[in-house]
Amino acid sequence: VQLYGSFVLHIGEVTEGSLSVGDSLSCNVDYVRRRPIASNHTMTHVLNYALREVLVKRPEKEGNKPNIDVDQKGSLVDEFKSRFDFSWNGPLTPEQLSDVEEICRERIAKEVPVDAYVAPLADAEKISSLRAVFGEKYPDPVRVVAVTPSPVIEILSNPQDAMWTDYSVEF
Repeated sequence: VQLYGSFVLHIGEVTEGSLSVGDSLSCNVDYVRRRPIASNHTMTHVLNYALREVLVKRPEKEGNKPNIDVDQKGSLVDEFKSRFDFSWNGPLTPEQLSDVEEICRERIAKEVPVDAYVAPLADAEKISSLRAVFGEKYPDPVRVVAVTPSPVIEILSNPQDAMWTDYSVEF
C-alpha cells in the first residue's frame, strides 16, 4: 500500500491467472486484522512525539538544549507489535524511558482522538508543531494526521498556536 495525497494505492502481484486492462476486480480489507495494525501505527506517532518531548523539548525548557534531534529512521507495524527506529546519541536512561512510557500511557488512558485531513502542502507546512517524517518530499495535497482533541482543520486555522506542541501532528 502506498499513499499519494488522498489516494491509497494497493500494489500486488498476480500469482494465479492473469489480469488485463479493463478487467473488474474487488479488494477486501480484513478489518479484524487491520484494527490492531491501525492502533499500533497510531502509537508510532505518539511514541515519536513522546521521545521528542522527553529527549529534546524538556531539556530545552531547562536550558539544556541537546546537540542532536530525535529522528525517526523507520518502523515496523503489524497486528501484534510496533517497532520504532530512531536516532539518538545513546541509550535512554531508565528515567527517560519511564517518562516516554508515561506520555504514551496517558494518551491511551485519555483516549485522545486521531484525526486526518488532506490539506494543501503550503498550508500544512505552516503548522508550528508539525513533525515531517524521514525528511521526505510530500505530495500536494498532503495528509495531516494528528493525535489531538482538536480536528486538523482547526489546527490549520491557527497553525502557530503553541497548544499544538502538546500533541502529535505529522504528515
